[in-house]
Amino acid sequence: MVVSPSRKEEEKVVARARVVIKWLDGNGRVVLVKPEMLVTLKVQDTERRIVKRTMRRTDKLQGLMDYYYDMVCSAGATRGAGRFVFDGKRLKGESTPEDLGMVNGDKIDFFEDL
Repeated sequence: MVVSPSRKEEEKVVARARVVIKWLDGNGRVVLVKPEMLVTLKVQDTERRIVKRTMRRTDKLQGLMDYYYDMVCSAGATRGAGRFVFDGKRLKGESTPEDLGMVNGDKIDFFEDL
């Protein structure tokens, strides 16, 4: 005997499947993204400044690095003069959050070169 889900259960599944977020890609186009494809990361430097950024799990981290510099360069940081570290390893701009198994709220440390 096959048991089918109730009408309310079906509606919940359909409603969840339709949840999408409009997202602006790097070329200025609007794309639809499911929430589970997004991750919010934060960068914290030695002066305890924190910069948060929500991005797709498949986006390169270079975008986050550039965003960090845009936010703090006016506060004395020099663009490109430092390293981004996650779980004790230096990050490369071509890596993605998905490659590194990052989850919402993960913290990336930024250390300025001396």
